[in-house]
Amino acid sequence: MKKLIKLMALAGVAAAAIGLTSCGCCTGEAKAPPLRPLPQFKELPTVHYVK
Repeated sequence: MKKLIKLMALAGVAAAAIGLTSCGCCTGEAKAPPLRPLPQFKELPTVHYVK
């Protein structure tokens, strides 16, 4: 039973550490810049080949 408690405590600490460091608010990292808009492509005419 002690092993189970230790394992659950270790899993809880690991989950808390991941949760606190993943957002970047505690590490001081800057947020990623926004993505550029996708390019606009011209529509090519379709060719239908008939035998």
